[in-house]
Amino acid sequence: MSPVHDTTSLASISPASFKAAMRRFASTVTVVTSHRGGVLNGMTATAVCSVSAAPPSVLIVVNRENRSHGLIEQSGAFTVNVLSAAQQALAEHFASAPIAPFAEVRYSVGLTNCPIIDQCASFLECVVESQTRSGTHSVFVGRVVASGESDFLPLVYHDGEFRR
Repeated sequence: MSPVHDTTSLASISPASFKAAMRRFASTVTVVTSHRGGVLNGMTATAVCSVSAAPPSVLIVVNRENRSHGLIEQSGAFTVNVLSAAQQALAEHFASAPIAPFAEVRYSVGLTNCPIIDQCASFLECVVESQTRSGTHSVFVGRVVASGESDFLPLVYHDGEFRR
């Protein structure tokens, strides 16, 4: 599909301007978990979005340098854990790329063998349907194969701060 107007002469904004504008978005805080060959990992993510209800699917955006990227790419599965408002410490824990990410985290294992974090607001277990590279990241679209929800309110991130 060709653009209606010639956009080749338009310059991109600076990364700083982009980040400043994106800070104005309020996002649900998630931990995307993965599993491959006995290795468990999790990463804090706000770049998660529903794609379709038929079939149920979501997308996640993962930096290709993140340890989770290779695990998701190789295993073909991931779980989106929507953190509850009481789980800010877990968001910070998984944002720090710990060596043993699940050493002190309570979880169960789902259909995809990816961790489901205890007491999260909801979770979506997914199998990868497609992967698209864009810049430094990949967009993974996952078909949801299992889900669960609780009465806990979700943790939200806005303007560089966690919110309830």
